[in-house]
Amino acid sequence: MQTKICVLKGGISPEREVSLKSGEAVEEGLKEAGYAVFNLDTANGNFFRQLAKEKPDVVFIALHGSYGEDGTIQGWLELVGIPYTGSGVLASALAMDKISSKRIFSSQNLSLPHFQGITRNEGYSLNSHLSFPLVVKPARSGSTLGVSLLRDGNELELERALERAFQYDRSFAILEEYIEGKEITVGIIDDPEPRSLPIIQIIPKNELFNYQAKYTKGFCEYIVPAPISQEESVRVKEAALKAYESLGCRDFARVDMILKEGVAHILELNTIPGMTKKSLLPMAAHAEGLSFPKLVDKIVKSAFRRTKK
Repeated sequence: MQTKICVLKGGISPEREVSLKSGEAVEEGLKEAGYAVFNLDTANGNFFRQLAKEKPDVVFIALHGSYGEDGTIQGWLELVGIPYTGSGVLASALAMDKISSKRIFSSQNLSLPHFQGITRNEGYSLNSHLSFPLVVKPARSGSTLGVSLLRDGNELELERALERAFQYDRSFAILEEYIEGKEITVGIIDDPEPRSLPIIQIIPKNELFNYQAKYTKGFCEYIVPAPISQEESVRVKEAALKAYESLGCRDFARVDMILKEGVAHILELNTIPGMTKKSLLPMAAHAEGLSFPKLVDKIVKSAFRRTKK
């Protein structure tokens, strides 16, 4: 009998469209890998009942953003006893909250840009360790939505950037030191132990790797493996794995960094990175000869291993 997999996709976050594309690709890849697959859009209020009725062996979560990547759906699946792919409730919540995850990374002596958390409707002044240029971003959002780069200390521009950030997180925003260097990303999979995939360098046509650059053809150049020294590669991969393990992640994730003068500065960790066939994690897997169907098969098998413990 074929193993039955449910792919959860869509949802109600601002990253819905990306999630739908990830879900479609994952479903196709799992079918190619030999699984019996069906999908559910969590924007449909009846998806809980449908899931209970179909009784899948494993749920592959292809949701991005709030309610899908933040521990919410993971908690519900644990309550009803359905195995699922990806990180658990706590790791998902921590990774989604950039302020919390940055504090954990810092406690592990990982390098990261200086930052300051901002609460909506409360006054603030720049911390002494921050100066322009700055990156302004929502504390809990993905796909680089609501992210701005400010080159100078124009107060009006800063207020506008914060308002953009608060459109995607109604409570908290982050002011972050802008570090000019090589933008890189490291995919990680459990195989069965966590290991890194080839490093990718991201070269956006504009200064910032924002939503448009990420999802519009021709707005970015990707080099894999990244043209960095062997010594830098080792340090980057070690930092990525340490970040992954410090949050308690599992199955797969992607760590975004800036590499400057041999130091890897961690920007954030994505517990459910984009999973279209052209997304960064599948791109890294492909670079080492791991096809998309084999990649999603590894992720599912990693989830299965937990059910046997």
